[in-house]
Amino acid sequence: MTRSEILDTLVSLGREVFDEPELRFGEQTDFEEIEAWDSMSHVHMVVGMERAFSIRFGIGDLQRLARVADLIDVIERLRARAGTA
Repeated sequence: MTRSEILDTLVSLGREVFDEPELRFGEQTDFEEIEAWDSMSHVHMVVGMERAFSIRFGIGDLQRLARVADLIDVIERLRARAGTA
């Protein structure tokens, strides 16, 4: 799965979780720029990402992420570790 495909999946998931069909963001988007991304929707996004990418996030995996690109890096690393890259 390419970075672009991961991003497309994240955007689709975000549109569903945030109930915002027109939601758009890119790799350089800061999470603070995504208004709908609050603590409750974060939980739903994490569950959705784990299902969509067949991964499990550890406690430290999602700390200190500033941009969507950082999240994609983590997803790529976890997929490689799980052998689903």
